[in-house]
Amino acid sequence: MNITTTYVMRDDVIALLADAEEKTKYPKEELLLLSMRRMMKDYEAYERTDGRIEYQKRFNEETGERITKQRVKMKVHSFDYNYYQDMRRIFRRSISLVMAIAVMTYLAEIVEKILNKELEAVLADTYPFQNYAIMGKCIENIPTWRIWWGVPGNLKLLITK
Repeated sequence: MNITTTYVMRDDVIALLADAEEKTKYPKEELLLLSMRRMMKDYEAYERTDGRIEYQKRFNEETGERITKQRVKMKVHSFDYNYYQDMRRIFRRSISLVMAIAVMTYLAEIVEKILNKELEAVLADTYPFQNYAIMGKCIENIPTWRIWWGVPGNLKLLITK
C-alpha cells in the first residue's frame, strides 16, 4: 500500500536529488530511499537517546540568511513510511532532517555505485525489510516495543529476551 505524504526539503537537497536523477535515470524517491537505507549502516553515528526532536535549521549559521525549503509531495510504500517514522524516533530528528542528512552524506556514494553497475551491492547491504522487524510486548502491564535493524548471530535472542 502506498501512502501520499509531504516533507519539507531544502532547495540544495532537491537540487542534489534532481541532478542524481538525471545522471542515473532513477526516480528521486528511489534515490532518497537508497540514501536513507545506506544511512542505516551508520545508525550508531546518528542515534540519540534523549532531548527533543531536532529540526532543520531555518537560517544559515555562517551567513544569517534564511534557508529556503519547499514542501515536496511524495508517494511512499507503507513499509518505507514506517521505516522513516522509526528513524525519526531513534535518531530524534525530523524525517525531513534525516532525509537531508542522508542525501548530503550518502547520495554521491549511491550514484557512484549505480553508475558503476554496483547497485546490487547497495541493495544487498541496505535492504531493511528482510532483517527489519518491530514487535510489541506487554511486560507487567507496560507496553514495550522492540525494533530490529538486522539479525543477530544467535536467533534465539530475538525470541527469548
